[in-house]
Amino acid sequence: MYQPSHRLKAEEKRLYRRLFYTLVIFTISIVFTVFIGLPVLARIILLFPSLRKEQTNENIKNELFLLPPTFDSTLEATNSSKITLSGYGEKEMIVKIIVNNKESITTKTDTEGKFIAKNVILTEGDNLITAKIIKDKQESSLSSPLKIFYKKNPPKISIISPKDGEKIIGGERNINLEGETDAGNRVTINDHLAIIDQDGRFTSPIILSDGENIVKIKVTDNAGNIAETEIKVIYNP
Repeated sequence: MYQPSHRLKAEEKRLYRRLFYTLVIFTISIVFTVFIGLPVLARIILLFPSLRKEQTNENIKNELFLLPPTFDSTLEATNSSKITLSGYGEKEMIVKIIVNNKESITTKTDTEGKFIAKNVILTEGDNLITAKIIKDKQESSLSSPLKIFYKKNPPKISIISPKDGEKIIGGERNINLEGETDAGNRVTINDHLAIIDQDGRFTSPIILSDGENIVKIKVTDNAGNIAETEIKVIYNP
C-alpha cells in the first residue's frame, strides 16, 4: 500500500506545480496586458489618425506647392504659325503647354525656374495658350491665359483719292491722299506716318512736284503682315 500512495502524492505535487506555473504565467500576462499592452495598443490606435492627418497635410502642402507657371511673353499677334514662348515656374519641373484646350508640347524649367517652349503651333485666328506644372502624378492649376492672334494674309489697302494716273492741272500742289484699310493697322505714305481713324480710313497731305509723282503706300497690321502699293499722280502747273 505504501508505493501507490507515494506515487499519488508525487502526481499531486506535479499537478500543483503545473497549476502554480499556469497561474503565474496568467498573472504575468494580465499584468503585461494591463500595464504595457493596452497603452501600446492605444498609442498605435491614436497614431494611425495622426499619420493619416500628417499624410493628408503633406499632400495638401505638395499640391499647394505646385504653383502654375507664368508667361513673360507680350506677343499679341503674329504672322508665323510657329512661335517660341518663355516664362517662369518651379525649378526643374515639367511644363506642359496647352493651345486651345489641346496639349501642344512639353518642356522643362531650368535650375533658375526659367523655361523656353519652341515651335508652339498656332491655328489661324485667335489662340488661347495656357500652361501647367507637372511633378510625378500631381499637376498645378492652369496658368493665366495668353491670347495670341495668328494671321497670315496681308492687310487690305484701298486708295480712294487721288486715283492712280490722275492728272492735276493748275491749282494747289498740296493735296490729301485718302484711303481705307483695317482698323488698327499702321499706314505710311512715302515713309511718313498717316492718320488713321477707328474705321480704318486714313489720310495724309502730299506736296506734288511738277510732272510725275510716285506715291508709295505701306500698310502693316499688328501681326506683322505688310501690304504695299503705289500710285502715280501727274501735276501740270
